[in-house]
Amino acid sequence: MNMDAQKTTYSAVLGVILSNLRKQFGKEQSDVAKRMGLSQASYSRLESGKATFSVDQMYQAAQALDLPDIEIMARMNSTISQLRSGGIDVQPHTRANSTNGSFEVEHLLLGAGLAALLIGLISKR
Repeated sequence: MNMDAQKTTYSAVLGVILSNLRKQFGKEQSDVAKRMGLSQASYSRLESGKATFSVDQMYQAAQALDLPDIEIMARMNSTISQLRSGGIDVQPHTRANSTNGSFEVEHLLLGAGLAALLIGLISKR
């Protein structure tokens, strides 16, 4: 796959950002999940990009990490800009009931690959 074909979702980016922040603050997934009113398994799916964040969950995650919600949005904007400048397309998660076609999992950078890329970009700051 060439660089032009690499894609990820906003939720996957948010999941990696929250995972990095959670680890930075020394919190466990179960702690953040509990503060958000979720099971640890549900929160894990959000962090890994396997599930999409709702707007409510994004704000709840910021509160659970004791961060101002504007901090999460600033990190999202910065990271998305860095990814796009690196040739990675960031787009909404296509839902099964969407008119935009099927969800192309094979074209997404999720999980460890995206995490490694984001960690590399963030560490260059």
